[in-house]
Amino acid sequence: MAEKTFQFEILTLQREFLREEARFVIAPGQEGVFEILTGHAPFVFALKPGPLRMRLPEGKDVHVAIGTGFLIVQKESVTVLTRSAERPEEIDIERAARAKQRAEERLQKREDVDFSRAQAALERAIARLKVAEHSGKGL
Repeated sequence: MAEKTFQFEILTLQREFLREEARFVIAPGQEGVFEILTGHAPFVFALKPGPLRMRLPEGKDVHVAIGTGFLIVQKESVTVLTRSAERPEEIDIERAARAKQRAEERLQKREDVDFSRAQAALERAIARLKVAEHSGKGL
C-alpha cells in the first residue's frame, strides 16, 4: 500500500521554487523543528532560516535552505512562503563559510553591532552549509 502524500510547494518572493507531492516535511520553526505529515490539522507556523527536508513518494529526500517566512498547512496541501530558498547545487559553500565566520566575529564583538541582523546572517549561513552537507556537497 502506497503512503499517503500531500501537495507541497515553496514560494519565494521571486518565483515558485518547488511544487511536488510529499510524504512529509520537516522544517525549522521559530519555536523549534517540526514535522508535517499527511492529515495534519490546518495550522500556520512561523519559519526561521534553516534546512528544510521533504520526502518524495518514491522515498528520496530533498533538502532546501530556506529563509524566514511561514508554513501554511491546509486540508490537502502545505505551502511555504519564504523570503529565500536554495537547492544544494545553488549554494556557494566557500561564500557561506565566509558569511558564517563574519557573522560569528560580529556577534563576538557585541559593540556597535546589529545583533539581530548578525544572528540572522549566521542562521542563513549555517542553513546553507547544512543543506550542502546533506547533499554530499560539503567542504
